[in-house]
Amino acid sequence: MRLDESSPIPLYYQLENIIRRRIEIGEYKPGERIPSLNQLNEEFNLSKVTISKAVANLIEEGILYRERGQGTFVSEEKVKDFSETTGFTETMIEEGRKPSTKVISQDLVSPSELICDKLMINDKQKVILTVRIRIADEIPVAFEKSYIPYAVAPKLLELDLFKDSIYQHLREEGYSLNKTIQEIEAIEADKELSDLLEVKRGKAILKRKRLTFSNGNPVEFSFSFYPGDRYVITTESISTT
Repeated sequence: MRLDESSPIPLYYQLENIIRRRIEIGEYKPGERIPSLNQLNEEFNLSKVTISKAVANLIEEGILYRERGQGTFVSEEKVKDFSETTGFTETMIEEGRKPSTKVISQDLVSPSELICDKLMINDKQKVILTVRIRIADEIPVAFEKSYIPYAVAPKLLELDLFKDSIYQHLREEGYSLNKTIQEIEAIEADKELSDLLEVKRGKAILKRKRLTFSNGNPVEFSFSFYPGDRYVITTESISTT
């Protein structure tokens, strides 16, 4: 693509489209630095004000991001939403991405007071704790801790969680998974999250607590941690008045 100075389309917008197209075809890859202001000026013979406007618009869209003292980089492709009653594997497949999982541990454990309260069980009942890193197109996009009462899904311990879906297994066991309650907050990555999610320490992280129900009964409580620059949340509200 080239600039067309005779076009009524503003030059900064034409440059935006050129950069966007280069990202789409893989000339500028996710995580890579794009040419500097001076390099773009040499290539397109545009003013730095025009180039800066094009780049700023792409940063605002989330297509690029700037690191102070380092330059401007191509953003990683974002996961588009927190699916409420669909598991990670199903969501990634629906988005045309390649999901994979790194299972850190899966154990039968005694529940804490918080887990007992959320799952409405007593401390004598065991829960299955599954700890995983979720990966999309070879990029870590989530760190998860899932708690499910052993009585709900005893066969869960036999699953190959490198490829099988917990939610799909629960549905096959007859659970409808028809309601969730979610709480999302922003935190900063500590050393553990930095290492697990391959982000810089202090990076913005979205922490989600989710309680999943089947016909009014809680069947799973989970903590999930998402790099803020790899997720976008879309909400819809409808007024009845």
